Amino acid sequence: MTSSGTIRPLYGVIIRDKCKSADLNTLMAYRTVAQDLLKDHQDKDLADAVKELDHAIAAKPAKK
Repeated sequence: MTSSGTIRPLYGVIIRDKCKSADLNTLMAYRTVAQDLLKDHQDKDLADAVKELDHAIAAKPAKK
């Protein structure tokens, strides 16, 4: 994966913001990307944001 440079610190902020308003599919996509980012670089803020994302996913009802 290519380096994201100086925007890496913003990923946690962006994920937390999306947890408030995004639909289930978008949240799951963010989770996939965040997990890939964590494989390359362990970041506590990003890991904490993923935990919040997991809670947001669990709280969203699935559309039928």
